[in-house]
This record gives sequence, C-alpha cells and structure tokens, in this order.
Amino acid sequence: MERLEVAKFYAKSFDEKVIEFIVFNDNTMACSTLNIESFKKIILKPRFELIGENVHYTYDAPPTTYFESKLIESYDIDENLFTYLKETGMIRYSTDMAYLYGFEDKNGYDSEPGHYGVGSPYKWAKKKGPILVKQRKGQYNW
Repeated sequence: MERLEVAKFYAKSFDEKVIEFIVFNDNTMACSTLNIESFKKIILKPRFELIGENVHYTYDAPPTTYFESKLIESYDIDENLFTYLKETGMIRYSTDMAYLYGFEDKNGYDSEPGHYGVGSPYKWAKKKGPILVKQRKGQYNW
C-alpha cells in the first residue's frame, strides 16, 4: 500500500509557534515542523509525546515565564479526525487535558474502566477552577 497523506492537525505554543502533524493512511504520523517521521501515537499535553517503533520524543519546552512559554497552548484537530485518531489509538490524553484544551470528548484515558482514578479533572486540587484558568494562560506549576 502506498503511504498517502490523509489529514493534518496543529499544535500552537504560547510563543505562537505552530507545529504541524500529518496523518497517513497506514496509521502513522509525521511532524514536519520537528522533522520527525513515522510515529504511531501522540500523547496530547503541554509537552506532547510522540511514540513509535523507533521514536520516543517529548516536546522540548523548558520552564520559562508564562508569557514566553513554548508549551502548547492549543491543539487544532478537526472533530472527525480527532474521533478517528482516538478510535485507532493514535492519540491519548488525560481527562485533565481534555478540560485544559477544551476537547469535545472529555473521556481521557484515566476515565477508562480499570484505570486508577475517577477521571475527574484536577483530582489532586481542592480548588480546580483557578488552576485551570492559570494553566490556560500558560502558568504551570513546575
């Protein structure tokens, strides 16, 4: 089977860098921005991870002040593509990340049966709202 591009999605950092991901018909992806080829899964979070047979990459974004942050502010993924990627196991995210990034599907991997935890966002915090507001602005507790 010839490897063909099916779709693209994007991540944008707080410092306005746009990172492009390409999805192929053989259930692999590539990140043209970072020059990483042929990985099978992305874990969506402020420092996303790319995982494949010969790839295990964590997005390099050192701690900085929030207005200079290179961490991921948002993901731009078409809803149909998002569903496809989740159903094929090509993306994973926690329930916390679903709320942080505003994903329509709030059922992260920690809400799956048998997973430790209850899948509620920010279960370790007493006041979850203020934490989410800060993190949406790029203020993370390192």
